[in-house]
Amino acid sequence: MTIAITTPTGNIGNSVTQQLFTTGEPLVLLTRTPEKLDESVRQAAEVRIGSLDDLNFVVQATQGVDALFWLTPYNFATDNLRQWQQQLGKGAAAAVQKNSIAHVVNLSSNGAHLPEGMGPISGLYAVEQVLNQTGANIVHLRPGFFMENYLWQLDSLRTEGKVFMPTPNDRRMAMIATQDIANVAAKWLSDRSWSGQIVQGLHGAADLSFDEAADILSQVLNKPITHAQITPEQFRQALLNQGATADVANQYSEMWQALSHQDYAPAEPRTEATTTPTTFANFVRDRLLSLL
Repeated sequence: MTIAITTPTGNIGNSVTQQLFTTGEPLVLLTRTPEKLDESVRQAAEVRIGSLDDLNFVVQATQGVDALFWLTPYNFATDNLRQWQQQLGKGAAAAVQKNSIAHVVNLSSNGAHLPEGMGPISGLYAVEQVLNQTGANIVHLRPGFFMENYLWQLDSLRTEGKVFMPTPNDRRMAMIATQDIANVAAKWLSDRSWSGQIVQGLHGAADLSFDEAADILSQVLNKPITHAQITPEQFRQALLNQGATADVANQYSEMWQALSHQDYAPAEPRTEATTTPTTFANFVRDRLLSLL
């Protein structure tokens, strides 16, 4: 049974790859940058080089596979983010349909039940819908706020003791480590005894406010850390300064405004099945501390 993995050099894709590699699963890796793969993985897996926005490449690269891990990557250079996401979704669906791929694990997002108003997350809604139309067995994973978002805050944590995000201090979110997401994805890909079209929320160990997260940062880093809410326009301008197009900046600004709204809540309630083990304190100790 062969498993195809997209984005195998990214945080989540790499973790999924490593886990399945250690179990001896035959792997097909779709990547533009094979040099970023671990040498042992590169030697053992079948590596197919190309871009996920090339429908023909995705179809050809997934011939003969039994399961697919699909992750729609971000693209800060596109002038039409929604159209680009839809293009990738169509490529994934074409591959599933033409190659009769029986099982698909699709990384979606908390909020992907909403077709509009959620920026790039609403683009993932469209990806979910087009994959569902294939009739394959699919699980859509909908994780919450990535703890890894704090990796973008390293400079301000070092120099100012602050976290700058467009989220209210008291806004509570389900915070999850990408390793936990990868663990769940790998289990679904390894099992394949399941059937149907499933949505699984992933909520991390706990819902935290951003002030509570700052308190945990303060305790683990042994220095005062505060959360500083920036305006949507300040956030948008920061993305533009980092090279994002106007459409990308607008879409992500819309996303954070929607997630920050007091009336927003994930469609999937927290349960034992959606709760994952890594606490924010453990994440800070294991991932952030050594970088500061």
